[in-house]
Amino acid sequence: MYVWQQAEGRRHARAAVHLGSLDAGARFTALCGSEPSVGEDDVHGPGKPWLDPTCPPCDAAFRRVLGIPDPRPDGAPRTAALSKARG
Repeated sequence: MYVWQQAEGRRHARAAVHLGSLDAGARFTALCGSEPSVGEDDVHGPGKPWLDPTCPPCDAAFRRVLGIPDPRPDGAPRTAALSKARG
């Protein structure tokens, strides 16, 4: 099982060692192969939504592992419009 974890400006997929987000300062191996560190702003909580875009390589790997086809023909992450709106 995998979960999404916010870290270093992206939402990364990681193995679900436990449910919920990791604590600030934790490092993990993302499905894309990177090893990001969780920052204070990356810890999910009430009134603190995750708005950073999904890591495209994690999204592709997650879909591949679960056998889910990419819903967009251009392969662009689903959160691209949201990240543009924030910027």
